[in-house]
Amino acid sequence: MAVIADTSGLYAVVDRSDPHHYQAANFLKAHAAVGSLLVSNHVFDETMTLVKARLGMQVALQLGLRLRNSRFVEMVIFSAAEEQETWRIFGHYTDKKWSYTDCACLVLARQRNIEQAFSFDQHFAQMGLARVP
Repeated sequence: MAVIADTSGLYAVVDRSDPHHYQAANFLKAHAAVGSLLVSNHVFDETMTLVKARLGMQVALQLGLRLRNSRFVEMVIFSAAEEQETWRIFGHYTDKKWSYTDCACLVLARQRNIEQAFSFDQHFAQMGLARVP
């Protein structure tokens, strides 16, 4: 079963002081045996930037290498058409506080018929995606 990755889930894995750290780490260990984790270029960018700012360059590099080298992770680079759809959704839902990256996750979920996001962000529930863990 495939799951869309969000920055909040990935960040929680590497920050031991994050309140969701153990949930996130345990979920990834269990899910790696039965599914895949889709990481868009938007989420990768946002995650690397956040981890570097909060935890330092070495932690960001280690996480980036783990994600890029994992057989469990599928890195998804958005096409021009996917970028256009992300922009459309971003502009359409002006009543929501969804980030551009959140909208990119929704595009990927819809495109791949995925109903779950590895996230602790309430915006994914608003989008109709089940948050896991």
